[in-house]
Amino acid sequence: MSAPDAAVPTPQPATRPTKRKGRTAGWVILSLFLLLVALLVCGALLARDALAARSSLTEAIEKVPAVEEALRSGDGGAAEAALAEVQPLTADARASTDGPLWWLAGRAPFFGADVRAFSTAAWALDEITQEVLPPLAAAAATVSEGGVQVHDGTVDLAPLTAAAPQIESAAGTMTAVVDRVDALDVADLHDELAGPVVDLQDKVDTLDGLVTTAHRTTTLLPAMLGAEGPRTYVVMALNSAELRAPGGIPGAFAAIGTDDGTITLTGQASTSAVGPFPGGIRPLNPAEENLFGPNLATYVQDTVLTPDFPTAARLSADMWTASQGQEVDGVLTLDPVALSYLLEATGPVDVAGTTIDAGNAVSTLLSDAYEELDPGEETDAFFAAVASSVLSVALSGSTDPASLLSALQRASSEHRMLVWSAHEDEQELLTDTVVSGDIDSSERAADTVGVFFNDATAGKMDYYLDSSVQHVSSECTASGRSDTFRVDLTSDAPADAATDLPWYVTGGGISGTPPGNIRTDLFLYPPRGGRIVNTTADGTLTGSKVVENHGRAVAMLQRELSPGQSTSVTFTVTSGGTGGTSTSSSTGQIDVWSTPTIRQGGLATIEVPVCG
Repeated sequence: MSAPDAAVPTPQPATRPTKRKGRTAGWVILSLFLLLVALLVCGALLARDALAARSSLTEAIEKVPAVEEALRSGDGGAAEAALAEVQPLTADARASTDGPLWWLAGRAPFFGADVRAFSTAAWALDEITQEVLPPLAAAAATVSEGGVQVHDGTVDLAPLTAAAPQIESAAGTMTAVVDRVDALDVADLHDELAGPVVDLQDKVDTLDGLVTTAHRTTTLLPAMLGAEGPRTYVVMALNSAELRAPGGIPGAFAAIGTDDGTITLTGQASTSAVGPFPGGIRPLNPAEENLFGPNLATYVQDTVLTPDFPTAARLSADMWTASQGQEVDGVLTLDPVALSYLLEATGPVDVAGTTIDAGNAVSTLLSDAYEELDPGEETDAFFAAVASSVLSVALSGSTDPASLLSALQRASSEHRMLVWSAHEDEQELLTDTVVSGDIDSSERAADTVGVFFNDATAGKMDYYLDSSVQHVSSECTASGRSDTFRVDLTSDAPADAATDLPWYVTGGGISGTPPGNIRTDLFLYPPRGGRIVNTTADGTLTGSKVVENHGRAVAMLQRELSPGQSTSVTFTVTSGGTGGTSTSSSTGQIDVWSTPTIRQGGLATIEVPVCG
């Protein structure tokens, strides 16, 4: 009998799990090592690409001024040649800062924002050199080949219309660049990169202004000069001897027709031929009527009591149409100083036996005429004849276009020339320009501080009014920035003005102002959302009438001067903001709009701290 089978031993757990665990740990270590190596390699690649991009961008930035200089001088060929040297550099910088590694690095903690900003900067500069500057250079070349010529009162619109599509393309690209670059928040960046990014944002905004101006010019000028059909415009010649907010009371009107570039003077009229309109030519909003009175919509001479030129122009255009039976496509203004600038370009003109040139235009129109001519219709007719004569010569084609353009640019930069279009699409393009005079709705004017004068003497005494508007100081407070301004007014009228000057000049006391004195209504406009505080007159705190108008708390006060007397009004403007302190490098700019007078222009740009 055989022995029973031996017991089968119970299987013991294999030792492989222990080996697998060890192998897993090894794989983890190996993976971490490889990841570290990959990170180091990626970091090295990023560093290599960043250094390459920085080198290309540095060289490109050194060459860009040559492109800008050529564009500003109108040398399209030189601009294209200089651009050809820049484009490969920005393309290299863009390629060096693009791809998966840069995408991942841009989302890493600590330095991700810097990576994104650097990559965006390279992209933006390449877009500008590849897509924005070439159309500008091509347009400059198109225009510079023959220039914008004027022959026998006709402007050759072909260069402008040829350049328009290229400029429109550049403007569209530039908008995308501005949006992306301005979206960079320098607060998220390290100091080493924050400064250059701020500089880039400033330069991009500056270039955007140039592109926008070129776009507006090539879009607006052909249309306004009749490329799409005949146009009619009314020119208001403003008389600075009796001030109104945009520069003076309308002294005369001229009608100008444009048709396919041909510009003709079609007629002229005195202010007595336009209105009045009892009950108003159109309803006013309550704030306007409260500030300027119902005469704003009743008398064409008072349409310019408001500093908002689109409002004044619409009222004036309606009055012209109602009185002359002629629809108008726009309204323009020129004051006597602007006419003197035009006379520098045209040369002297002879009107009624009087030679008028750039040196004597202001005194002849605003003083001599009232001593030698009968007041009213005769002086108005003389004023209209002078304005029409200057415009006729300027539009004849005999004047050097460059000199004429320089005169117009100088006048508009001082707010002595304003333009309004009755066509909504054109007016929208004009709104944020220096010639719009739009203080009520323009975004550009949102931070504007305004100081405007309206004569309350009912005479022509403002020829003797010396005015000055100055920025005194800025301060950052807990509630935002505050800016203090001083307005100085001095009467240079002769001591015997009451008896020596004609009654038409002194006003004869019809407004309650003693003859020889100058009475002026001051309108102080804070930025939208701001307030006027701490108003003093000659060192004494004074109250003022305040009216809310289009988001501004407008303050109004009146000053009266006898011959030789001066007055000084100071006021502080508060602006919204987070407050805090500012550094010397943290500065911004605001525009100060004022009534252009004989001695001072109507636009100044000042530097102020950026608070918060």
